Amino acid sequence: MASETPRLDPTEIKDNSFPVFRLIGLVTSQPTESALTLKSPTKDGEMISLTNIRVSMNKQFEVDAWYEFVCRSSDNGDIGFLILDAVKCILEENETISIDGIVALQQLSKKFPEIY
Repeated sequence: MASETPRLDPTEIKDNSFPVFRLIGLVTSQPTESALTLKSPTKDGEMISLTNIRVSMNKQFEVDAWYEFVCRSSDNGDIGFLILDAVKCILEENETISIDGIVALQQLSKKFPEIY
């Protein structure tokens, strides 16, 4: 399953050949129930903003919270995608997520696709 839904760096979305992929990102806003804006770290540690992402479920996302998203690539060849599911990354009080850790996880999962 993990090899069929790889974790992607946000810069890889436009060249992605997998119909379903995973992306780790920080929700920055949810302008409508069916749209989302988020930031996701690249392999260089830069945070890239992704806007107007379509959401397939009726869910309120917590702004400034990290999630792992299961996404479906666009059928019409543009760089857009659809969020199918999301799991919130639960952090204890005073904990933060390491951008370097997310990037390392994305890189390791490419080398070892059996890592979920």
